[in-house]
Amino acid sequence: MALAMCGSANTEPPALEAKLASLVGEDGLSEAIDVFTVDKTKLYALDGEQRFVGAGFQPSVVLDHKGNVHVFFQARLDGSGDRSEKMIAHVVSRDAGRTFSQPRFVNTVPMQTYAVSAYLRTAESGAKRISVLTSLSIDETIGRLKDPALIQQRLGIDVTKFSRRGATLVLEFYSDDLGESWTRKEHPGVSDRVYQRNDRDYYLAFINLIGQVRRIEAGPHQGRLLLGGPLRGSYLPCDDHPHFRNYHASSSLIYSDDDGRSWTFGGLINDDTAFTHNEGSAAPVNGGRQVLLARRNNSRAATGKMMHLSNDGGQTWEDGFLTNVAATRCLQVLESHEGLVLCSAPGKTARTHGTIYVSRDAGKTWTPKLIEAGPFSYSTVNRLTGNYLICCYSRGHHGEQGIAARVFSADWLRAE
Repeated sequence: MALAMCGSANTEPPALEAKLASLVGEDGLSEAIDVFTVDKTKLYALDGEQRFVGAGFQPSVVLDHKGNVHVFFQARLDGSGDRSEKMIAHVVSRDAGRTFSQPRFVNTVPMQTYAVSAYLRTAESGAKRISVLTSLSIDETIGRLKDPALIQQRLGIDVTKFSRRGATLVLEFYSDDLGESWTRKEHPGVSDRVYQRNDRDYYLAFINLIGQVRRIEAGPHQGRLLLGGPLRGSYLPCDDHPHFRNYHASSSLIYSDDDGRSWTFGGLINDDTAFTHNEGSAAPVNGGRQVLLARRNNSRAATGKMMHLSNDGGQTWEDGFLTNVAATRCLQVLESHEGLVLCSAPGKTARTHGTIYVSRDAGKTWTPKLIEAGPFSYSTVNRLTGNYLICCYSRGHHGEQGIAARVFSADWLRAE
């Protein structure tokens, strides 16, 4: 089953597609849809305190087997900074993306988490499961709560077991009842460990699960799930840094061959761009025979996004090639659809002019399609069902205004 496609007898794709067709109209592109609006006067009772959500950032989208659109995002508490404590917010649309519910929270207490990436899979019991992956910063958790015993009590995590400072823990929150209740699972084997990569020992301190889960649907790695993102680490021997950001920045992916039950770290970039680009997203191309990885360059002099191809499902990478996707200092997310590759990113340095870039040649050349002229920062683009897709994006530099979305058709993508 494809990641964001309907795949159940309980779903009625023709009815859902009719609703989506009505939403996008003759132009094939909907008006902006309010997914979540920041309201600092609205307080939430969280862990015995009254807190407000100062930003809705970095959305992730899943279409469940009943045709409901789920959006997850970072609810940054009391402000919009990267190091704010966060809740993972969850809103749902039951009318094909036209309106969304008020937010509920996946986690029960505020945490020092980063990106979220959601995907749909089948649980061991056979239930349709929504899973949400995120990365918890261990050094920032210690910095805020100080006492390991208190951290153990509040978060159920023993921070004394981590081998180095600056490490992270990959967490999964999953629901078998369409988001009514959530269970937490830890994936301790992904980071805070040494991998043999490029014939050298590499310590992986941090990975931010920002690129969004994609599934390879054909070819030698059929069924593999891919999740690209930025890394922090160093080849050994390396110092024990006090904060994950002090390690070298790079990017790669993690992958799963068991439908998301466990995850394995992929290959490091091995050309001269290895430590000059970070935030990454990956998607299958060329009928699943290759994987494309797009990476952000933080240099103000950058002229485009760097991309790499893998011929072995993300374990090794060819040398990077520069593309004409605008080199904004902001995340770009990949998706593939019917022979096209899509890349969602702001087209301007000020994080405005949200654009869906379209490639017909596995990422070598890209055609821009403007989807939002106003504020547009971290975003995602996902298939819904049939001919329809969604772009969900943060309004404001760090989502200070909230989250919005546009639904569009593949015909709109292809139109000149």
